Amino acid sequence: MIDKNDLLAIGNDRLRRLATTASISVASILVIAKLAAWLMTDSVAMLSSLFDSSFDLIASLITAYGVASALRPPDREHRYGHGKAEPLAALAQAAIIGGSSILLLFEAASRFYHPHPIQNEAIGYAVMGLAIVLTIGLVAIQNHVVSATGSTAITADRLHYVGDLAVNLAVIAAFILQSTTGLTWFDPIFAIAIASALLASAFHIVKHALGALMDAELPNEQRARIRTIALAQSGALGVHDMRTRSDSDRIFIELHVEMDGNMTLRASHDLAEKIITAIKAEIPNADVVVHQDPAGVEEDRRDVRIEANAR
Repeated sequence: MIDKNDLLAIGNDRLRRLATTASISVASILVIAKLAAWLMTDSVAMLSSLFDSSFDLIASLITAYGVASALRPPDREHRYGHGKAEPLAALAQAAIIGGSSILLLFEAASRFYHPHPIQNEAIGYAVMGLAIVLTIGLVAIQNHVVSATGSTAITADRLHYVGDLAVNLAVIAAFILQSTTGLTWFDPIFAIAIASALLASAFHIVKHALGALMDAELPNEQRARIRTIALAQSGALGVHDMRTRSDSDRIFIELHVEMDGNMTLRASHDLAEKIITAIKAEIPNADVVVHQDPAGVEEDRRDVRIEANAR
């Protein structure tokens, strides 16, 4: 019989696949539309948006691969699973976004010396309107998926699609200002602003992905809650040397629980299972390991070493 945690995992897997499919579909539509619009308008701001959507498509394909890899079950060579494929995919996204942003900065700078008037503004407005509507719908889907699964790759994907909304609005502003004032430098100015925003997005993606790859601890508030849950079980006398990390939508928790040294092996095992069950009740996607220690025993503790090193 499938328990509720298995059902939750199945539902999360479907949500993540839905998000990646929607992302690829939206990016593909926008690349085609913006390519046509750039050829008709010759706007560097539109070119910047085309760059953005083109690399969105590549990044979304990478995300889909990373999510598909992360969803593979644990095997003999990967007993922790394949969840780190997602932050690796996020790093690849960041590299693509950062590289495209730098190329765009050079293109925008050259337009100051070789300006071009924007043509067929109506086409540009129509394409940007389509882009805004599709991106808002996609971000709404991604928000739901991230809140349900905590996926690192989809979080990264969502971050640059949120930035896309600003990109699309900036292109519209460039069109309006250049057409009303006749000043050609509005187009490259907005392109530079867009490229700078993309670089900032790449930095945030790298920071988030590295945290997962480097096994960063969960926030202190969540660690404190785990400790409280463990100590709430009758017979748990203390908790030490707790280690936590997140991997895609899963959380790994290891903790040493101090118990009465006179307890039988069966009783200590049952208490450990109660603690694991209680933690999973609050964190369904947790993989919990409890090490039973006799209370009052002097031993070399990781907590003590970490505190000493911190000083």
